[in-house]
Amino acid sequence: MISVTINLDTSRFDRMMSDFPVRMAAAKRRALADIGTAVASRAQLAFRTASLRPAPWAPRKDAGRPKGRGHHEHPLLIRSGNLRQSITWRLNGSDSVVVGAPVKYAGYHQLGTKKMPARPFFPFDKAGRIMPAMERKIKGILDRVYRDELGKLGG
Repeated sequence: MISVTINLDTSRFDRMMSDFPVRMAAAKRRALADIGTAVASRAQLAFRTASLRPAPWAPRKDAGRPKGRGHHEHPLLIRSGNLRQSITWRLNGSDSVVVGAPVKYAGYHQLGTKKMPARPFFPFDKAGRIMPAMERKIKGILDRVYRDELGKLGG
């Protein structure tokens, strides 16, 4: 009878695998931060770029009237810029990111009221569905971050 014993040095593999949960948790935080930045940025840009909005904005009631005393001379939803500038994001635990605008009237503009039409700027419709372009952007971020991290495993 003949036999062969093959011994593997798995120390490098063991080291990589022991670091894997920590590295993937950090990658998840990076992905969430990038997603938060992307959604907040898209919402801010939607104030000036109609194609980034989930739905067209209704015109002002006084649209077409001559500008003058008592009439608006600023673009829709931009009087002081406070709403647009208030859009921020924050990590919410280890599995989510919250993007929002803390000014009290943000929701009224996004969703509308009985007396005011919705003028959404976040890339989600009234039913909470994400705009396809934003969904593709988020998937691209996830692919990039995890691909980068997995590439580092080969070290």
